[in-house]
Amino acid sequence: MDRDWEDLAPHRGAPVEQPSLFAGGTLDASTTWMSDALDAYPTTLPGLSASHLLEGCGHWIQQERPDEVNRLLTDWLATLRG
Repeated sequence: MDRDWEDLAPHRGAPVEQPSLFAGGTLDASTTWMSDALDAYPTTLPGLSASHLLEGCGHWIQQERPDEVNRLLTDWLATLRG
């Protein structure tokens, strides 16, 4: 794990400019205790086209709500230019 931080150090703070979609659960710790990261998305993810918080869902949204997550992903992918 420490090596990941070392390898990625040159990119620290760099925005992710590629088209992106965020989906998370309202019961996931990373959407609650790290909510400041969500607030920073306009800066850190300038390519973000949509953000979805699934009510009552935890960390493993693809397992808890597979149909909903698949719909979000396929709808979003259909908007991208190929």
